[in-house]
Amino acid sequence: MVLLLRKFCRGGASAALTLPLLFCASQPTFGWGRRGHELVNTAAIRNLPEPLLSYFLVHRDYLVAHATDPDLLAREDAEEQPHHYTEVEAYDRYPFVRFKKQFVEKRPAPTRTELRHGDSIWQIDLYARQLTTAFRRRRWSEVDHDAVFLAHYACDLTQPLHTVLNYDGQLTGQAGIHARFESELVNALADHWMLHPQPALAEADVRARIFKEYLASYQNRVLIFAADHIAVRGRSYADSHYREEFENLLGLMARKRLESAAAFVSSLWYTAWVNAGKPDLQGWRSGEQVSHAGSRVSDLRHRADVARPASI
Repeated sequence: MVLLLRKFCRGGASAALTLPLLFCASQPTFGWGRRGHELVNTAAIRNLPEPLLSYFLVHRDYLVAHATDPDLLAREDAEEQPHHYTEVEAYDRYPFVRFKKQFVEKRPAPTRTELRHGDSIWQIDLYARQLTTAFRRRRWSEVDHDAVFLAHYACDLTQPLHTVLNYDGQLTGQAGIHARFESELVNALADHWMLHPQPALAEADVRARIFKEYLASYQNRVLIFAADHIAVRGRSYADSHYREEFENLLGLMARKRLESAAAFVSSLWYTAWVNAGKPDLQGWRSGEQVSHAGSRVSDLRHRADVARPASI
């Protein structure tokens, strides 16, 4: 099956993915699904170095339970939805050299075209800076909120279908692939996984790490479309044999993507704390936390920041 997948990736899939863009629609916003986001936040906490590990372990229940708060917000607020994906291929060609120069080096405000195709990469950078400020000022409710939203957007970026125009197979006759990959496959296999992410790092350049993660995620897109074509050949999507083959082809890649997400999230949390001057976190309490509704209210401040491109 692996050889067949490689053959497909070199042939039909790459050709199919060059189809003209027939229409633009809103991306699904539900990242890796609840199970995936909870797995990543749990693994990211375990991946932190001391003394941060001890503090985050105390707040694990909150950070895991609220891992999908941004998705709850997106279901009710259309303005939240573009924060969960970025489609650089809409305005630059792989390997996105021009965009990298703009995003990592020159750092101008995002253009209207860029914002129209999702702004998750800018949200990750924004929330990394906000979390640094919250740590420095010891504003614990903001630490909780910003840590959750930063983790969620970073995790979404590691899902390859959050990096492409063909996000749900709508351009290649594979409608529904988004949920089949990020939710159904993960839910079916997660009980058998133990994530082993790379160690958390204090990043000297957060935007460079964001772009690196974006590119790695984008490079896995063809495997998903190819596996779907192979698994459904001669079958329907309701066929249990489709699901078995789809899981066999993509299970390892999905686990590795989630491991990359956990390493990315833990590095962003750690970097924010380091950049804040490594403050003592005594006094951080999650018992007095905002509810899901409170998270939505506090996110209005974040959306107002995004509406002023210079602030990004």
